[in-house]
Amino acid sequence: MRLALAGAIAGCATPPAMAQSGEGEPPTAAPARDPDIAVQEEFDAARRADTVKAWELFIARHPDHPLAREAQQQLRRLTGQ
Repeated sequence: MRLALAGAIAGCATPPAMAQSGEGEPPTAAPARDPDIAVQEEFDAARRADTVKAWELFIARHPDHPLAREAQQQLRRLTGQ
């Protein structure tokens, strides 16, 4: 049983993100995603939803981001404040 399990494990392919970059070099990972792109995507989703809840969530998640000011304006527009 142990040999069968060891053979199955040995036959598994290495995930692409952990593949060797070259002989003798350590594994490489995919480059990190630009955080501003992710925040912009969240802002765009809040804009599409255009609900109090969506704008409140965006502001709660990104209170210090420059887009938070516009999100607060949109929230005030919806709440009449």
